[in-house]
This record gives sequence, C-alpha cells and structure tokens, in this order.
Amino acid sequence: MRLPPVAATALAAAIVAGISVLAFAWIPALLPWAAFIGWACYDQSGADPQAWLRSSAGLVFGVVMAGAVAIIVASNALPVAASVATAVCAAIASFLIVTGSAVLTQGAVAAAFYGFASTFAFVGLAPGASTIGAMTSLSASNALLVVPVSLLIGTLLGVLHGRLAKVLAASSEGGAHWRSIRLDGSALPRRDDRKAGPLRHTTKLHER
Repeated sequence: MRLPPVAATALAAAIVAGISVLAFAWIPALLPWAAFIGWACYDQSGADPQAWLRSSAGLVFGVVMAGAVAIIVASNALPVAASVATAVCAAIASFLIVTGSAVLTQGAVAAAFYGFASTFAFVGLAPGASTIGAMTSLSASNALLVVPVSLLIGTLLGVLHGRLAKVLAASSEGGAHWRSIRLDGSALPRRDDRKAGPLRHTTKLHER
C-alpha cells in the first residue's frame, strides 16, 4: 500500500525509531537520545549527501570543543573557581565554534552546537564522566567516544528514514524524481531536478 508523503514519513520515522531504540538497548554504551539529535541535525541540514557531511563534521567539531573545555576544567588548568573556568572556556569555545564551523563545515554552526551541548549533557549527567580518568579512557564513560559515535549513528538513521519514507510514499510522476523524504514530509528532489529548476517541470506540462 502506497502512502501520501506525510503519512509515509511518519510511518518511516516510527519504524526507524522503534528499531533503533531496540538496537540501542542491546548496546547500552551508546546513547539513543544523542542518536535522535544526530538524526534531526541531518534533516535540518538539508537531508542530502552534502548535508550528511556538513552535519557530521559539525557534530564532531562540537564534541571536540566541549571535550577540550571539560578537560581544562577537570584538570584545574585555570587558577579560578570551576564555575568561572567553565564560563570562560565555554565563552571561548562558543566563539571558536561559530568562526571555525562556519569555515570548516560550510555553515554547519547549529550542528557544532548540538555536538557541544550533547557532550556536556553526558559529562554533566553520567556518573564519573567529568573526571580526567573517564575522559582519557577507552570505556563507555568517555564522552569523547560514546557521544560522537551515537550522534553519527543518528545521522545515518536520518539517511535511512528518508529512503524508507520514499519507498512508502505514494508514487507519482513527480515522485519518481525524489531522492528521499524529510521529516516534515517534504520531498527532496534529485540533483538534476534541482539544477533544472521550474523549466524541467514546465516542459513536462507541455509534453502532457
């Protein structure tokens, strides 16, 4: 049975979410909530191959910046109170995220902040994750390992969701040119369609 785009993307999201949460239950070291952030970040970035690269690079960049802040604070590298050190480092990191990600990942600043926030969420909430020992270990307590892996799995879930939604969507003459369907139900056209613009569709109308 073929479905309209909104129903298709909703059903695809339900299927991908259910299966991924079950899979994460078998691998407790990974973070399903971070994967959902990565999924949404991929969709927000455009839901195409270039968006996957931008969102993935931005997410990892944000994790690295947050890890640097956490390590500096945990090691007492600054001769001030921890709250002040955190504020100073976060301010510097935010400046670097905006300037750096705008250049390195072609504007994926939001993705970098998602990675930054996700890392601090883990460091602040997971027992013992804020220690130097945890952040330099090869274990599930290391935010610099589990957070980026979980986020990047989420971007792959976004790719899977778009393709599955396309399969479930109602077929139509225009639908044949869809690459995938985004979370809001909008179709992402193929690259050749986007280059052709409205002229391609006007030609089709005349052919009819």
